[in-house]
Amino acid sequence: MTCNQLKAFSAVRKSLMSTETTIERIIRPHILTCTPETTLSDAAQRMMDTRCSSILVAIDETIVGIWTERDALALDMSTAQVFHAPIARYMTSPVKTINVKTSLGEAAMRFREEKVRHFLAVDDNGKHKGIVTQTDIVTNQGIEYYVSLREVETVLNRHAPIVSDLTPLDEAMKSMYAGRFDAVITQYQDGDYGILTERDVLRLISSNKPLALVGELASRPLICVPSNTSLYQARNLFLEKHIRHLGVTGSDGKLLGLVTFAELLASIEHDYVHELRETLDKRERSLVISRQHQRLAAKVFESTFEGIMITNAENVIKSVNPAFTQITGFMAHEVIGKTPTILSSGRHHESFYNKMRDDIAATGHWQGEIWNRRRTGETYPEWLTINAVRSDEGEVLNYVGVFSDITKRKSAEDQVLFLAHHDGLTGLPNRALFVDRLRHAIAHAHRERVKVAVMFLDLDNFKHVNDTLGHHIGDQLLQMTAQRLTSCMREGDTVARLGGDEFTVVLESIANNGEIDCVSQKIIETLSRPLRLDGTDIAITVSIGVSVYPDDSKDSDELIKYADTAMYRAKEGGRNNAMFFRLC
Repeated sequence: MTCNQLKAFSAVRKSLMSTETTIERIIRPHILTCTPETTLSDAAQRMMDTRCSSILVAIDETIVGIWTERDALALDMSTAQVFHAPIARYMTSPVKTINVKTSLGEAAMRFREEKVRHFLAVDDNGKHKGIVTQTDIVTNQGIEYYVSLREVETVLNRHAPIVSDLTPLDEAMKSMYAGRFDAVITQYQDGDYGILTERDVLRLISSNKPLALVGELASRPLICVPSNTSLYQARNLFLEKHIRHLGVTGSDGKLLGLVTFAELLASIEHDYVHELRETLDKRERSLVISRQHQRLAAKVFESTFEGIMITNAENVIKSVNPAFTQITGFMAHEVIGKTPTILSSGRHHESFYNKMRDDIAATGHWQGEIWNRRRTGETYPEWLTINAVRSDEGEVLNYVGVFSDITKRKSAEDQVLFLAHHDGLTGLPNRALFVDRLRHAIAHAHRERVKVAVMFLDLDNFKHVNDTLGHHIGDQLLQMTAQRLTSCMREGDTVARLGGDEFTVVLESIANNGEIDCVSQKIIETLSRPLRLDGTDIAITVSIGVSVYPDDSKDSDELIKYADTAMYRAKEGGRNNAMFFRLC
């Protein structure tokens, strides 16, 4: 960079810092302190109890030093006397401080530059406001840092030391301290892996019970993830498990190394500097838009019924219109500054979004159906159009998304599709769907060498019920019949209504005709139970005809015809019975 570029870069950096989230919003206001006379064992116990990685040493209200998990590695563990030594003997002094108005990105860089993990946050007057750690920076960065396709392999530490579980503990601690490692991988005699961390050493000190070997103290097993795991997934696992180290395995399952919060912090620093550089480039470009076009665009933006969302080139939301709020439920201030992932429903695979990004990059345009999430958590379908807005030089300045809620249209399409394959009165499959399922059942039976039964059912004297009690009673009777028939079937069987009072059934995977007889009798007994409809007791019977695959035919149409023929013979035989098809 030239001198002028460096100055411009510094100015942009300061400008960004003025609007970026500061550590004042994330610091822990409660400061864990102790007196200089406090023993290491007591201090360690207090750190374990409060899940703190450091403790400040204070005289009255003045902070004079700090003792951390890192400092615990420097102790001589060969004797238990060290546990009872005063903390003042081992604390670090003076304590490094950071102003509460420092941005998260700048704080990340400070941690890296000064090679510490804790800062005492102070205001402009030097008054103590709390503690901020590397972990706080990682966990409070927006998820936009992690939603990229970067994988843990990109921040993998392949040089993490591996020691035997029989290694003397003091030897491992000295190695960690000298190499500035916050953990070592422990390999047990059975080939399994564990991990020894600074937190484990702190736990040992708090227990006041010295151990001799690494394997007695290390945590086991080592939690591992594949090398193609995303940084976002790794970050979530850190928070879920309350851990700071993950093993990373290759495609062959072998351990490759460790990934830690420190690597994530380095990643954030890289992204932060990259963002500053891109912002500087954008500041050097200009785009002149006429006031007339601005007024017209503003009018359309405010009055259209379609939701509109405008992002910058980095996909950060800069503006939304009133229709956006009406459709999604999110107010403008709740989404501006965030990415569109706040609307993600979770119903689409990452490949869906990859294809969307590829299309936009190639053509500057994407259009299609997508499922998103309202503020209430409800998912809904929308028709979305995304266009890239470019400068005169061809650089992408913004993305504009215009969308409409198509919930009602989708519901209507689903209803039409349902009615195309189902009976409108009973909700049962219609003839088309019945025939399709019968053909699938025959194909399955052919492979498995089992039987399929086709049953044709007709309600006895149904016309008399319709004529005497009215069609509304007849419709209710058909609906109740459909429910009763369905209750007689197994889960894989099909009940359909072909029309009028005619019903059909497909019984799959039948071993013998005895099973069919049982089902037939169950249907006859169930349907013959009296019904009370609109104050009238109605008793109905049913005549059933049965054909069997492959005994009677291997053709679906013939099986239906033969079952129909058998049903008419059942009626001729006195009704309220079931007959199998027989060739005359």
